[in-house]
Amino acid sequence: MKKKIVSLLMCAAVVSGLLAANVQASAGEDAAIEGKLVIWEHTAQFEQPLKEVIAGFNEKYPNVEVEYEIKTADQYYNLLQTAMQAGEAPDLFWTNGTATTNMEAYVKQGRLMDLTDKVDFSLFDGTNAMSLVEVDGRVYASPTAEVGGRAVFYNKDIFKELGIEVPGTFSEFEAALEKINEADYLPISFSASDPWTILFQFEPVLAATALDWLNEYLDTGEVKVNDPRVVAAYEKMLEWADKGYYGPGYTGVDGSGALLAFSKGEAAMCIDGTWNIQTIQENNPELNFGAFQIPTEDGTRPFVGTSSVGFSVSSDTQNEEAALAFVNYFASLEGQTAWIKALDSIPCTTKIVSDNEVINEIAQYDVQTESYYSILGYLEADGESPRNVWEEDQTKVFSGGLTPQEFTDSLEALTK
Repeated sequence: MKKKIVSLLMCAAVVSGLLAANVQASAGEDAAIEGKLVIWEHTAQFEQPLKEVIAGFNEKYPNVEVEYEIKTADQYYNLLQTAMQAGEAPDLFWTNGTATTNMEAYVKQGRLMDLTDKVDFSLFDGTNAMSLVEVDGRVYASPTAEVGGRAVFYNKDIFKELGIEVPGTFSEFEAALEKINEADYLPISFSASDPWTILFQFEPVLAATALDWLNEYLDTGEVKVNDPRVVAAYEKMLEWADKGYYGPGYTGVDGSGALLAFSKGEAAMCIDGTWNIQTIQENNPELNFGAFQIPTEDGTRPFVGTSSVGFSVSSDTQNEEAALAFVNYFASLEGQTAWIKALDSIPCTTKIVSDNEVINEIAQYDVQTESYYSILGYLEADGESPRNVWEEDQTKVFSGGLTPQEFTDSLEALTK
């Protein structure tokens, strides 16, 4: 009996030793990668997710010092271009991929490392995430597993008080707006002083009222951006403004103010980007809110969703081994789980499960469709930039400087 016990203990010791040896070997391989990395992010919104990813990365690569810098969105590309020209580009940095022309320009300038055969992107198989990081069939950045979209955030307590259910048709949505307004609640907290906050409401309205137009683009790749159905979506928003659904002074409210008003319970709804869930919860942890998609008249719930981009690697990095290790970790299930959970955002893959009820409500949609802003970029004529004109003139539609027809005509003139 004693011999058996001794034998078992010896076997256990051998197995334990082998496991320890494997762990030490693995740790040794990771520990062999060392040095310093500098990462640039374009907005403070992504600071916490980046910190979480860096913490996970450093558990595997303890000898790599990672320093990150958060820039301001309005100056980000100017600062990045200056750093590149001075030969001081960060090792890794954010771009918004092919959503704008910046990443493609950096590829042509030889500024970015080709990651195609150097990073495992298998987490994103079966998703649309890779479409934003490829130029001529080669990969120049890691996507994230986040689907950034638009949603109607709604105050569940106000809805319950007024006996309003989540609308199942567009007519029901408009009926809810009218009922909320008659009860002296602000129906929608909205900012028309920022082109982006306008976009985040316009796109769900467009999807609900002109899903056929969006489907035409998805089917053919060709549409007129000044189509009467597009114009009608803008006119619908102006109609709501005339009825008081946005409240007085909405053209002077900024995006943060509109979001804060909803967070404080001053409005029944706010139509905005899904990445604002965490901000709303931080503004008011006690707010009882949910989310839904504006439905079409036949009850279809379209979701305007776009993938997002993580980081590119500078072709001038002095620590290629560590930079590639970081991108591989960032693109892994572990890295993206940390990123998505810190953001409290919608994952593009079922491999990452959210614990947030609001996110799960947003995910209850029937079809995902394209962004109007993205379509402007896809259809731009050579040497033209309808998205620049869009950004400069979008607010004029609501201040009275341009009619929806005039505005969209100016965009159409810059497309193919």
